[in-house]
Amino acid sequence: MNACPADAVYLNGKIVTVDARDSVVEALAVRGDRIVATGSNDEIRELAGPSTRVINLEGKTVLPGINDSHTHAAMYGGTRPPLNLDLTYPTVKSIADIKEQVRAKAAVTKPGEWIRGSGWDYGYLAECLADPKRRLTRWDLDEVAPDNPVYLVDFSQHRVVANSRALELAGITRDSTVGPGSEVVKDPVTGEPTGELVELPAQGLLMKVVPPWTREEKRSAILAMMKDMNARGITSLTDAALGPGGDAIQGGLMGS
Repeated sequence: MNACPADAVYLNGKIVTVDARDSVVEALAVRGDRIVATGSNDEIRELAGPSTRVINLEGKTVLPGINDSHTHAAMYGGTRPPLNLDLTYPTVKSIADIKEQVRAKAAVTKPGEWIRGSGWDYGYLAECLADPKRRLTRWDLDEVAPDNPVYLVDFSQHRVVANSRALELAGITRDSTVGPGSEVVKDPVTGEPTGELVELPAQGLLMKVVPPWTREEKRSAILAMMKDMNARGITSLTDAALGPGGDAIQGGLMGS
């Protein structure tokens, strides 16, 4: 019997080792948090003991952890819960769904604190599919969060919808204008801003009053990012947009 058996062995797979010969083998063994051996099914079975978990890969391919060499990972983490409402499809399928998420967040958020969300898409919202002229507006958000500034970024990040409280703080009115290629969308009848801000110049009018992330919020964003990245097989990365102090926070978390 093996004096120090593996904690787990994975058999009947296609293990891409990425060694000098790009070998592909059948099995691997794990002890603790390390892969301790790769080889044939028979070779790896020799490393098993009575309490070793045996996992049948049934022909599946196993790759080493993936490195993403250019990401905005911490920024991405800031678009995920707990800092941001997840408004992606299929979590959200309608404007009513968005309003319910914002309503629930407002119920546990102090008046005056910002509510943020991202990922919504006109192409999936039931009301917009039924009526192509229907848009998410400030008034939708006012109904469910009148006492909190709210802004919600769409999946492409080219559109933001903010409620009346947020527009007020930013000083965005019927007289607000931006250059070509950007727009403060206004109601064609009343001329009032609908809350929709298209492209960076218009969004910049709002973002100048949105509080920056605190150190603890940045830490939370990075942890959320790590969880999502790991679930997709990404185990190392280069973050191209950490911002001041972000490198120290991320380095400390990754080293822990």
